[in-house]
Amino acid sequence: MTKLARKIVLPLALATALFACDKGKSGGGSGGGATGTAGASAIAPAQGGIKRALAAMPKETDIVIGIDFQSMRKSAVFKKYEPMIMEKAGKGLDEFKTKCGFDPMEKLTGVIMGMQPSMGGGLEAATIFVRGFEKGPAIDCIKKAAAEKAAEGKTANIDGDYIEFLENGEPKFRTLFIDDSTALIVMTGEDQFADKAALQAAAAAKEGDGLTSSQAFVKLLDEVKTGSSLFMVMNGNAKFMQQNPLPFKIKAVFGWLNVASGVDGESRIRMEDADAASAMVGFYKMGTEELKKTPAGKFLDSVKVSSKGADVVASFKFDQKQIDEMIEMAKSSPF
Repeated sequence: MTKLARKIVLPLALATALFACDKGKSGGGSGGGATGTAGASAIAPAQGGIKRALAAMPKETDIVIGIDFQSMRKSAVFKKYEPMIMEKAGKGLDEFKTKCGFDPMEKLTGVIMGMQPSMGGGLEAATIFVRGFEKGPAIDCIKKAAAEKAAEGKTANIDGDYIEFLENGEPKFRTLFIDDSTALIVMTGEDQFADKAALQAAAAAKEGDGLTSSQAFVKLLDEVKTGSSLFMVMNGNAKFMQQNPLPFKIKAVFGWLNVASGVDGESRIRMEDADAASAMVGFYKMGTEELKKTPAGKFLDSVKVSSKGADVVASFKFDQKQIDEMIEMAKSSPF
């Protein structure tokens, strides 16, 4: 996620990145308990909603993730850690504010992305929709930055709704605005961005294309609270899942979480049958006996794991104090 954010979301949010840098109160989810295609209205394409996003994603897509940044920004958790988060954005953010007159991170509403990870953990393909940036001001800012940095070999090609960032004539980033507040990015490899024709083809996808042609996926999505701060659906047959060491077949993994005064949510692992789900819960309970002896063991009481039919269900709820402790533990971890 962090790597993708640096390569995709930030280059779009900080439109001057190619020109300015040498290197590359409490609130819950905006859709509340909305599920399936009825949710994610704040982060899906303004025209066509989540169905349009799913239609543009290849049927072979293994993971779909939605992040509602607008919801998260309202939360007490985000407000506490906002300075640390903004520091990670680097000097490009300040330069953007100065040159363009607005804060792109305040405009960013959300992201919906579909990905195909490779067996080795890389990226084979991705389709990403970034919602919230106004097309007119964004394009004006890019034109201004391109004019200032042309002497350094950093230029931009703008053709209507299509934007291409280049460095010494080589394309480094490509995107297409599909409406006044939604940009589409298609990746065909780890650092490869689809050209204008491919972007236009993805933008023209209709219901019944791509993932919307998979009845199994649409049915599964109906169980997911897509109106949450974050949701995720993963195909158990994904290539990288083939390395699963457990003697059980996982059909799907899905879940959601909300960020408010704390963090709470639910994740589910769908097994082949109820017996496999019960066995997985047994494995978890055995593993927690050792985990209880570690510093992380203190958080186990906030996680409840059980089986429901063929699903292993994990519900969790962490307050601000617990989140603070987790972050401190992560900072001191050698990994």
